[in-house]
Amino acid sequence: MLWGIVALALLLRMGWPTLAAFKRDESTIVRQALSIAYEGNLPAAGVDTSMGAANLPLTLYLMAIPLRLWRDPVAAVLFTGLLNGLAVLACYGLGRVYFGPVVGLVSAFLFAVSPWAVVYGRQIWAQNLPLINVGFFAALFAALVQGKRWALVGAFAGLAALLGLHMGGLAFIPILGLSLLLYRKQVALRPLLVGSLVFTLAMSPYVIHDALHEWRSLRAFLTYAGEEAQFSWDALRYAFINTGSYGIHGMAGALWPDYMAGLPNLWWLNGVIIALLTAAILYSLIQIVRGPSERRRPLVLLLIWFIVPIAMQSRPTAPVYPFYFNVLYPVQFLLIAVLLGDILTRWQTPRLSWLGRGTSLATLLLVGGLLAWGIWQGAVIGRLLYFMDQHPSTGGYGIPLKYTRSAAQQALRLAEPSVAEIIVLGSGTDPAMHETPATFEALLFDHPHRFADGRWSLPVPDRSKVIYLVGPVPDDTETSSELTPVLRRLEGLAHVQPGPVVILPDGLSYRIFYRSGPDRQDVIAGLTPFPEAVPFANGTVFLGYHVPEAVQVGEKLDVWVAWWVRTLPPSGTRYHFFTHLVDGEEKLLSQQDGTGFPTSQWQAGDLVVEYFPLILASDIAAGRAQIWAGQYTYPAVVNVPVIDKAGNPVTDRVRLGESVEIAGQ
Repeated sequence: MLWGIVALALLLRMGWPTLAAFKRDESTIVRQALSIAYEGNLPAAGVDTSMGAANLPLTLYLMAIPLRLWRDPVAAVLFTGLLNGLAVLACYGLGRVYFGPVVGLVSAFLFAVSPWAVVYGRQIWAQNLPLINVGFFAALFAALVQGKRWALVGAFAGLAALLGLHMGGLAFIPILGLSLLLYRKQVALRPLLVGSLVFTLAMSPYVIHDALHEWRSLRAFLTYAGEEAQFSWDALRYAFINTGSYGIHGMAGALWPDYMAGLPNLWWLNGVIIALLTAAILYSLIQIVRGPSERRRPLVLLLIWFIVPIAMQSRPTAPVYPFYFNVLYPVQFLLIAVLLGDILTRWQTPRLSWLGRGTSLATLLLVGGLLAWGIWQGAVIGRLLYFMDQHPSTGGYGIPLKYTRSAAQQALRLAEPSVAEIIVLGSGTDPAMHETPATFEALLFDHPHRFADGRWSLPVPDRSKVIYLVGPVPDDTETSSELTPVLRRLEGLAHVQPGPVVILPDGLSYRIFYRSGPDRQDVIAGLTPFPEAVPFANGTVFLGYHVPEAVQVGEKLDVWVAWWVRTLPPSGTRYHFFTHLVDGEEKLLSQQDGTGFPTSQWQAGDLVVEYFPLILASDIAAGRAQIWAGQYTYPAVVNVPVIDKAGNPVTDRVRLGESVEIAGQ
């Protein structure tokens, strides 16, 4: 029975690995872990938290292990699922040793089929690992319940590991402190000192790193903690919600009614599990006061585990989210299992000889109830995986790894023969901030690639062959999106050929193109060339433009500018481009600023076609207007001068054409 439960837990957490979420957080973890595994990077700090402080880097080092064996992100998904599946076995062990085999089996089963535990157990980045939670408490129980005093060193090591995974591990500091204070007679001085030393040594690289960086993380944490706090029931609510499947339909985003329609209406069972947890907590309190002495201390430790993280988030200074409380796993299930196990032991029911060994009616009812619960929860999980496969862009779960991985693999197949560079055209360009570049920064790890914002920029490197990966965009070419203007220009280039298309079932796709040609004349074909190329002081040159002759008030004026990187500017500099629509009196009517192809991505020889949609307000007077374009430094906002052949500044902007006719409505 135990191995069947563990196999089920592993299947739910490791099965169908390409359906795992692979958003910005997961991608960042994989990319930094790959840097450890293959580039020799040894960070003392991890990814940033939402409060601005950096996490410790243990998660990165853990993920580097499977990625060193297989650099595909699937390896990290499988490894995470394995660790979280083994947490179910560890839950059984903890329950069996201190409360008996029935408690061990029941808690392990409830943990194995818990939908929220499965969802978090499949994510590369989900704050803490329940396996480490159990390990910490196994050491603490051994020290304080069984009297194995040197096990306290293991508790301190577990605390260091929990903090190393995520700042959410801070909750275990008061858990440890309160436990040691309550049972201080069980604490020996030497194990306490050795454990403290182990913890200090484990924390020291991070502390030294923070000190060398002006205590950035400490200051961010103190700022977060010092903000105005308000009491909230969210922490308690999420702790109970995470026990069952309540609220999991939110993973389906706007399509949650369709998700729920595919399941029988048994959501009321979540009320049953919440009621059981409530009863289990009350029962544990009674047992602490009136129960057997050997039960009291383990139950006190379980309640400390459950209560402290909730209490710490009951007066938050920022919004609280359900995944904060995976630090509780699997204490909820242990508490429920203690209650059910005692009911089974004390409820005198007839023996059913026809089942063999005289199985009691109470046992039959318990097993039947657990099986019914498990089947329902399994259906919830299965429906969620199927739904995310069929509706990957709902926004609740994120596009699964399956589709982005396939797009990257298709682009790599086209690029590999000649090691062609891959240009990713999506929304955003910064892997630290934007979803698409973060995802493909990990998936294209060891292949030459760059990012451009496909809403504004189309860069064409000075190479004989280039691969473009565009998306996600509507699969229907007649349907428009923010990427459509640049995508259509790319499709129209003479030397560009369409490649594979990775279609998402709900109407989006990743489209791949390859460009191979003797020159780049097709890139500027259809644009109006300047009488003479316009050089700027930062090493760029404006080559041509396209401006419609007329536009109507209230509509959009599509402006294109082609520019070339003649020489690279100094490292660390940043430039933005601008277009201004002004009337005859130099009054600004409309403007578009930004950088679709950031300076950090430039290479000498790049030819870029930049798109500037100028929106005309409905109250603009009809007449003629001019369009000016240029560049400025960012964030200083100092215009970059246009220079003459001798390198002397001439002006700080250039006019695109003569004028544009603005027609009234």
